[in-house]
This record gives sequence, C-alpha cells and structure tokens, in this order.
Amino acid sequence: MRGLFFILCSFPFLLTAQENLPWQPFSFGTPVLSMQIPGLPARQNTNLTPDVKAFVKAYDAYYHQNADKGIVITMMHAFYENDVQADKMGAVEGTNNQWEATGSRVVISSTTENTISSRSAVQQSGILFSAGREYDFMDVVIVEGARIWQIIVMVASDDESLQPVLRKVINSVEFK
Repeated sequence: MRGLFFILCSFPFLLTAQENLPWQPFSFGTPVLSMQIPGLPARQNTNLTPDVKAFVKAYDAYYHQNADKGIVITMMHAFYENDVQADKMGAVEGTNNQWEATGSRVVISSTTENTISSRSAVQQSGILFSAGREYDFMDVVIVEGARIWQIIVMVASDDESLQPVLRKVINSVEFK
C-alpha cells in the first residue's frame, strides 16, 4: 500500500482531470455526429427569431457545463432550407461576434480548414476572457451542403490538466 502511495505521489501526471471525469458518448444531428464528452449534456431550448426560422428546417442545440472543473461544451446542428448553404466561417465569426457583444474578449491563436469524415470543416482555437475568467477554447464547425454542426469546447486556462479534456473532445468528433 505504501508503495502505491509513493508511486501516485511521485507521478502526479498519472492522475489527470481527464481520467476523473464521467466520459459519455454523445450523438446528434443528421447524419449523426458522434463524440465523447465528460458528462451528459442538456438540450437547450432555443427560440429562433422569425427571420432566422424562415430559413431553418431543423435546429438542435445542447449544452454541458462542469463549473467546478471549468469546462463548458456547446453543440449545435442546423439544417437549412435547400437554397441556403451552410457557412462554416460565418458560424465561427458569428460565435466570436456574439461573445464580444456580451462584453467578452476573444484572442484567436489559429484557424485551420480541414475535413472530418470527408466533410468540410474549420477549427479555430484561442482564448476567451469572459466574466472575469480566462478559457482556452476550440470551435469546430463542419458543413455539408445545407447542414452545419458546431462544437465549442472551453476549459479554464488556469488548469493545465484540462488541456487533454479539450483535445479528447475535439479528437473524438466523427460521423458514424
């Protein structure tokens, strides 16, 4: 027993925030996007404005927050009317504008275009200063014609053990 205690104290990196979280598979959207998140999300009741609703066939949004650990995850899927093409850069810029409109400050460190399961995607990372806290964030937007999926993961910047959580969520995103 004393040997195990010594090992755990000598190698604290063996115990990370990632391992102490209740990881759950979560799927949403059509086609179905799957991912791993540290807990169960709640469905967001979102009232789209009439001018936006006119262009949207389907909309789902989900939210997970672990305030004690400093983790916030939001997920969204929209299916637009056939004559509307989903805009991945517009979604990323729209999120940043919304944050800044609420008094937050956004510092972008990188924006890269790639593919996820053969679908066009953009990934943006940076720092969000909001309500007296600093968060590292990743915003992933995937588009396919009139469909769009967005995953935003934020973790408290002052807790380095949360960096693997951020990466695990983003790296687990795939279509089944």
